[in-house]
Amino acid sequence: MIPDGFYLVGNSENTQDEWHKAIIDKVRGITHITKPDVKNEIIGVPISQEGVLNIPINKFSLCASVSGATYATTTEVYPDSPQAGVTDEQCNNA
Repeated sequence: MIPDGFYLVGNSENTQDEWHKAIIDKVRGITHITKPDVKNEIIGVPISQEGVLNIPINKFSLCASVSGATYATTTEVYPDSPQAGVTDEQCNNA
């Protein structure tokens, strides 16, 4: 299942909860944040906070793992949302 909305994939080995919260808070003004499922998960991973899940990014070779930076995350957003009013431009701005 493809999640509907914006979410972040952080590094479970270097969580940056405050930084992720700041991103989610800013993006919320642009487009909707992905809601977790009934298990409180997004893509089968428990969320750490609204719109954020953490996994070992190096193990899965995610883009955020390339630089080794302290503040690195992967953003996910899909412009084909069934919600009325969601546009490609909003997704790009997010």
